[in-house]
Amino acid sequence: MLEILQANSIFDVLAPQYVARIELPLCGGVQIQCDGIDLGLAIETFAAPGKVPLYLERTGERNFGTEAGDTLGLRIIEAASGKSFFYVPACARLDASLADRLRGAALVLFDGTLWSENEMIEQGLMSKTGSRMGHINMSGPEGSIAAFANLGVARRIFVHINNSNPVLNAKSREFAAAQAAGWEIGWDGMELTL
Repeated sequence: MLEILQANSIFDVLAPQYVARIELPLCGGVQIQCDGIDLGLAIETFAAPGKVPLYLERTGERNFGTEAGDTLGLRIIEAASGKSFFYVPACARLDASLADRLRGAALVLFDGTLWSENEMIEQGLMSKTGSRMGHINMSGPEGSIAAFANLGVARRIFVHINNSNPVLNAKSREFAAAQAAGWEIGWDGMELTL
């Protein structure tokens, strides 16, 4: 991933002399202590189902599924107490491995990009479906609301919400449906306590 960032000049907007690019290894169970200021936290990275970024897709290729490490999830752990939460801001589907990892969690911040599969198409914003973009929908039988229903996650918050998503309107039926299913809608400045 660092090679991809270095090869594309658009990422130079974050000047390397001010914003260090540090490898965060895909560690599958190894905790990484946060460098710099000791916050008493550790980070555990894991692969999440996703897809390669749009700009790396090859013309004519039909399978844009992820390679290990294209899409990551994080488990943030407070070292002193062992309390933790999960942050999965991009995810194409909730497969068995990810479901097992999240089962019984105290808190999960999860991909809320789109409410429905054809949302971007129906609003005339893009010609791609949610799954084609590598994002699970909130709604429907294959959506994240249904997928989380039996995982026993104590607190579920949608993040990374696209501005096309009607769930952002607190008066919408989508917002009401998400809340009725036990989900919260993340907002800028939200503070969380475990």
